[in-house]
Amino acid sequence: MRISIYKQRFNTFHEEATQLKKQIASVGWLRLLFLVLAGVGYYFSYKHSQNFIIPIAATIALGLFLFLVYKHFQLKAKHTFATTLMSINSREITFLETGNYPFYNGSDFKVDDHAYLTDLDILGEHSIYQHLNRTATVTGKRKLAESLLIPKDKESIQQRQEAITELAELLEWRQTYNAHAEIGADTPENLHHLGEWQALEKLSIFHQISIWLFPILGLSSMIALAVTGDGKWFTVGILLFIFNLIIFGSVAKKILAELGKLERLDKTFDGYGKLLSLIETHPWKSSLLQQMSDSIRSNKIPASEKLKQLGKIFRSLESVRNGFAMIHFNGTVFYHIHAYKRLIKWRKQYSNEIMQWIEVIGDFEELNAFSNFKYNNPNYCFPALNNEYNIQFTALGHPLLNSQKRINNDIDFSGNPFVILTGSNMSGKSTFLRTIGIGIVLGNAGSVVAAKSAQLHPIPLVASMRLSDSLSDSESYFFAEVKRLQFIMETLNQKRCFVLLDEILRGTNSDDKRNGTIEVVKKIVTKKGIGIIATHDLEVCDTTQLYPDYLSNNCFEVEIKDNDFYFDYTLRNGICKNKSATFIMKKLNVI
Repeated sequence: MRISIYKQRFNTFHEEATQLKKQIASVGWLRLLFLVLAGVGYYFSYKHSQNFIIPIAATIALGLFLFLVYKHFQLKAKHTFATTLMSINSREITFLETGNYPFYNGSDFKVDDHAYLTDLDILGEHSIYQHLNRTATVTGKRKLAESLLIPKDKESIQQRQEAITELAELLEWRQTYNAHAEIGADTPENLHHLGEWQALEKLSIFHQISIWLFPILGLSSMIALAVTGDGKWFTVGILLFIFNLIIFGSVAKKILAELGKLERLDKTFDGYGKLLSLIETHPWKSSLLQQMSDSIRSNKIPASEKLKQLGKIFRSLESVRNGFAMIHFNGTVFYHIHAYKRLIKWRKQYSNEIMQWIEVIGDFEELNAFSNFKYNNPNYCFPALNNEYNIQFTALGHPLLNSQKRINNDIDFSGNPFVILTGSNMSGKSTFLRTIGIGIVLGNAGSVVAAKSAQLHPIPLVASMRLSDSLSDSESYFFAEVKRLQFIMETLNQKRCFVLLDEILRGTNSDDKRNGTIEVVKKIVTKKGIGIIATHDLEVCDTTQLYPDYLSNNCFEVEIKDNDFYFDYTLRNGICKNKSATFIMKKLNVI
C-alpha cells in the first residue's frame, strides 16, 4: 500500500518536472529573442534618433528580457524542488521493494566503548540508523544518532510518541520538509562558520555621524546649486563626493570580508529559512511540536522572518562589487555602510539565536525519520510505558529482517526478570538478543517497535555480544571481554539496567567459561539486572533453581529431518535438548 502511494507521488512529480523543463526551455528561447529585439531596437534608435517609438519598444523588450530572467530562476527552483521530491519517493520505493538502503549510515557518529552501539548494529552499513535515516542536515543526522544512543526519560518518550504519531500522518509536509533540507547547502563547514559567527564590532562614532551628516551636506550643496546657480556649490558637492568615498574606503575591507562570509552561507540561510517557515506556519497539536515551534519565535517575530531580513541585507551588500554602484551609492549616501550597519544590528540581536534555530530544525528532521518509520510500518506499535520495570513484547521481530519471512516471538520479563537462553548453533539466539535490544533502543527513543504490542519501563541498556582482540592496546579477547563485563557490573551498581549477554567468556577454557558464566548470572541477580543471556552451557540453566522467582529458561530448538536441519526460530520455555555442532561437522566431512 505504501509503495503504491510513493509510486503515485513519484509519477506526479516526474510529470511536473517534465513540464517545468519544457517551460524552462521556452523561457530560454523567449529570453534570447527579447534580448536580441532590445539590442536591435537600441541600434536603430541610434540610427533614427528622431523616432521615439523604437527606443520605447526596445526598452519594453529589455524589460521583458529581465522579467524572463527572473521567471527562469523561479522555474529552475521549482524544477529542482520537483526532482528532489522525485528522488525522495524513488528512494522509498527502492527501499521497500528491494530492501536496499540508499541512505547515509551514520558511521561518523560511532563512539568507543558505548554500552551497546557495536553489539546491536546501531550505526554503519545495514544498521538501524541507516534503516531509519531520512535526514539531510548535519544537525538532523547527529540528532538521529543521539536518539538511538542516549535513552530518553518516560515523559520525553510520551511526548515523542505523540509528535511522531502526528507527523506520521503528514506525508506531504514531511516530504516538503525533507526536500528543502536536501536542497539547502547545509555542510559541516558552514555549520562551523555559523558557530563562529559572533556579533560584529560597532561602527565608530565618527562613521555613525558621517553616514548621515555628509550625505545631508551633499544634498544641501546640490539644492544651493539649483537655487543660486553658483558653480562653487558644484565644486563643494564634488569634494564631498570624494571625501565620502575616502570614508567608505576605511570601512570597505570589513564590508567585503562580511560579504564573503554571507555569500558562503546565503544558500544555507535560505534553506534554513524555508524549513523554519514550514515549522512556524503549521498548526501543531502535540505538545512537543508546539513547544519546538514556539521556541523559534522571540519578541513575536518568527525565525524565518529574521532570516528574510538577513537575506535583504545580503542583497543590499551584494552590489558593492559592482564598481559603478559602489562609487555612486557610497559617494552620495553611503548605501553600503548603511547596509553594513543593519548587518551589525542584526547580528547583535539574533546571532545567539541561530544555533537554537538549527537545533530545532534538526529535532524536526530526526522526528520525521521516526515518523517515516511508523508510516512505512503501520502494524508496528508504540510500547505502553510504565514505572514497574514491566518489559514485555508480543510478536516481536527484528525490523531489519524481511517482515514476510522473519519469525516473531513473545517475551515477558515482568514475572522472571532475567532469562537464560539456550539453543543449538544457528538456531537464532544471537538474532533474538539483538531483536530485543533493538526493540528497547527504539522504545527508549520514543519510536514504534516491530511488535504487535509492547510494555516498557524506559531503562538503560548494556550489552556484551560482539567483541574482538584489541591489538593496538595489546589486549586479548578474554581481557577485553572481562573489561566489558566489569563495565556492565559497574553500570548496574549505579542504576538498574537491561542486560544482553551472548556467549560470554569465550576466550577461556570450558570449565572457567561455565563457572564464570554462572557467577556472572548470580551477580546480575543480586544487582537486580533485567535481561537475557544466551549460552551453550546447559549447566548454567541449573542456576534457575537457586533463583526460581528471578530466573527462567527459554530455548530455540532444531530438528533433524531427512539428514538436514530444520530451524523454526520459535522461542520455547525450558532448556534446549537438541545439539547440532557434531551433526554439522559430520555433514561437511569435517569429522
